Amino acid sequence: MLPIDRIPSKEFLVKRGVNLQNISISCSRCEREPESTSHLFFQCKFIEGFWIKIFNWWEVVWKQVEGFEDFFALSINVKMAEMKKSFWLISISAACWKVWLARNGLVFERRRVYMEFLIFQLKMRALLWIRAVYDEVRLQENFWLKFNMCRIAKEDRVGCGGVLRDNEGVARALFFGSIATYDAEVAEIGAVKVALEVFLAMKWKIDDSLFIELGSLVVFSWRANKAEKKSNEMAFSLVIAGCNRVKMYKAWW
Repeated sequence: MLPIDRIPSKEFLVKRGVNLQNISISCSRCEREPESTSHLFFQCKFIEGFWIKIFNWWEVVWKQVEGFEDFFALSINVKMAEMKKSFWLISISAACWKVWLARNGLVFERRRVYMEFLIFQLKMRALLWIRAVYDEVRLQENFWLKFNMCRIAKEDRVGCGGVLRDNEGVARALFFGSIATYDAEVAEIGAVKVALEVFLAMKWKIDDSLFIELGSLVVFSWRANKAEKKSNEMAFSLVIAGCNRVKMYKAWW
């Protein structure tokens, strides 16, 4: 839809006679310019900052663009090795999708996603898309670390919990608590973020691969053999304990 300018932006809908009633035609983020496709995806100052960070992540120089054609030319002409170029283009596609989802959340639910979290969401989604397309891509490591996680929705909060096991299956860290949100994706990514925070706080000086699993869904994996999955029973027990807990409990040893 983006390449053929058929994204249902506010400007697009008004031009086709749709009555937006009490909804302003202005961009919901900057509230300065009409929400056209070009402004929404490329010209809004917030979104331009988003693209600068994404391009920096890939060590690519960002240049201002007028619309999709310029953006496509900028992205496709990046010089990279074949496999890395595929990963790059998948990440760019995931970023465009994330911009649209964030816009819808802001327009329809008044849910504002700030830059740091938007970047984190994009990176997680890009990794999922890359893994779905290139299922054979794995780092061949002799050791792995695994975070088993679960979550349960309860009213306006989502309980989550996780346990980190080393390559011998021994529990080395855990967390449990609740996240204030109605949005399942936000809760899922929030749980992954907590797991990463715990892992980084441990400051292990090791080269092991990290494998995060949410319920039966693999969220982030660089592990060679999927057949050796452990159960999430302990993680589920932590979720039950964390449902009514406001603050997140974290421990490692």
